[in-house]
Amino acid sequence: MNKAFSYYKWLLVLPALAWWATLVPGCANIIPPTGGPKDTLAPVLIKATPINQSTRFDGTNITLEFDEYVQLDNLQQELIVNPPYERMPDIYGRLRNVYIKIKDTLQPNTTYSFQFGNAIKDVNESNPLRNFKYVFSTGSYIDSLQLSGIVTDAETGLPDSTLSILLHSDPDDSAVAKIKPRFVTKPNGKGEFLFEQLPAGSFYLFALKDEGLRRYSSNRTKFAFHGSLVSTGTNTTPIELRAFEAEKEVPKKATPAATDDNNRKKEDKLVQVTTTANENAPQDLLTNLEFRFSKPIATIDSSKLLLADTNGVAKTNYRLTLDTAENRVVLKYPWKEEEHFFLRIGRGFVTDTLGNINTKTDTVLFKTKSEREYGSLKMNFTNLDLSLHPVLQWVEANAVVNTTVLTSNKVSIKLFKPGEYVLRILYDANQNGKWDTGDYWKKIQPEVVLAIEQKFSIKAGWENEFDIEL
Repeated sequence: MNKAFSYYKWLLVLPALAWWATLVPGCANIIPPTGGPKDTLAPVLIKATPINQSTRFDGTNITLEFDEYVQLDNLQQELIVNPPYERMPDIYGRLRNVYIKIKDTLQPNTTYSFQFGNAIKDVNESNPLRNFKYVFSTGSYIDSLQLSGIVTDAETGLPDSTLSILLHSDPDDSAVAKIKPRFVTKPNGKGEFLFEQLPAGSFYLFALKDEGLRRYSSNRTKFAFHGSLVSTGTNTTPIELRAFEAEKEVPKKATPAATDDNNRKKEDKLVQVTTTANENAPQDLLTNLEFRFSKPIATIDSSKLLLADTNGVAKTNYRLTLDTAENRVVLKYPWKEEEHFFLRIGRGFVTDTLGNINTKTDTVLFKTKSEREYGSLKMNFTNLDLSLHPVLQWVEANAVVNTTVLTSNKVSIKLFKPGEYVLRILYDANQNGKWDTGDYWKKIQPEVVLAIEQKFSIKAGWENEFDIEL
């Protein structure tokens, strides 16, 4: 009896044991192993051969040993070597070491620096060793003078971090176009630059968009120059460079789609006219009405244009201007709020450069906006130098959309278009109302633009008032 009971008991227990056995490894799999904290520390240099800051250097090989495995990341963009070599050294990483093999003949009594930026990182977490620098001298001492400054975009007044900063010692104006610089550095994100380990002396200071050659080879290259010699050790205040393009890149015109000969001959004689007047979009009280054309326009006939109110009373106090550069005609009129207009563009209103005219008569009904859709504006400036002919530039989406000539420290504008704006002050030296670029070969600096580090929100139906200290 007891034996039978034991037999049946084990028949019941064995399936339970099998079920439990399947759970044990499953539970073990879902419990992650515990580890240490994440590595957030940068690699540490523990040995340099020859030692950092060594003098009377006459070798060709350098070894930098770190406390962990390292890698070189984005070395070409990060590394700055001064003075620049004719043949770039071989630099590579292996395990815990970074190796430098010099290929050029070193200059006597010269301090060399390898500024790695953030190129040296650990292998596991890519923690960068920030701004690491290795320095040696072929002479008896290390040069230690500095030169600092800031580079800005002359047209916007904003810092420019995209340029290379160059020092030349050759007094020839064409040196920046023909030979490599004596020293090179790069600005940080704020446009600030710093030369270190410089010898005593005077230099010519430039900035340019580096395309590999570090030479000013085109007037379309972004470029800056300082108007006089700069001396290490005596120039203690930061130097400002204002970068410009002497010539703007000309945008390429779209190639017209191919058509058959018969259609092309018909299209060649058609002059199509479009206008900003729109029955579905009210005319802005602050802007002009414009006409655009499918062909370059040579002349206009104002008698073929009618602007009238809805009662048919013609308006004659408008002014038409042909802008051949932009291929447009501008109609300037003292718009008033909530007026309704009838516009007729008659046949022969414009003639293109081949003698063709617009053959179609178009009519448009439109109205103007209400003053309630605008905000009023008052501005009070402090430290504004009126002798520099300041012009206030209103910037929206990186484009100047409005300008105000400043003749007083106070500005009052009845109607202003609502929106979010950035402001700049243009010091308009030639008083032509626009920013003018520079010319290195004629020693002309670009006009100065001061960026105001604040956004301005103009609200419709509000009296918007701002105090601005320059």
